[in-house]
Amino acid sequence: MNNNLEVENYEHNLKMHYEAKRKELDILLSSSIPTQLSNMKTLLWINFLFIGLVLQFIKKLPLPDIIIGFFLFSLLAIIFVLFAMLTDRAKSYGVHDDIKLMSQYSDDLWTKSRALFDMLNTVQVSIVDNRNVLLKRAHKMHAATFFTLAALIFIILSFYIKQINL
Repeated sequence: MNNNLEVENYEHNLKMHYEAKRKELDILLSSSIPTQLSNMKTLLWINFLFIGLVLQFIKKLPLPDIIIGFFLFSLLAIIFVLFAMLTDRAKSYGVHDDIKLMSQYSDDLWTKSRALFDMLNTVQVSIVDNRNVLLKRAHKMHAATFFTLAALIFIILSFYIKQINL
């Protein structure tokens, strides 16, 4: 009787831990990764908007040579964002598809516990994989944000220099 209670408690703890990990994975898949992609798209649009506006101003009045720095930084930001979007795209969903493994469990007191433990490990591996994808993309996004801000500074400097020369 004491052994049954011990197994039930262990299974209950595994279930609670599995549910918590599964919620963490769901947040990564349904919130964090889409939000990061949305931020990437925003950075792309900002840089394309900067380039479009500067090209319109260049038609109307010649800007100083410092504008080349703007184009360089803005293009670097676009390249970093595109590279972040196109690399590390794999998502891990934490589903154990190995039916053969699941059928090899022996029917005993610990069968549910072993299955829960394997499912928990699969979810944990998936969480780690998705976190790595988020972190790799985040590093590229930091660089792209830096280049976007540098491009904005170069735009401001260009127009400031142009105002002084008028």
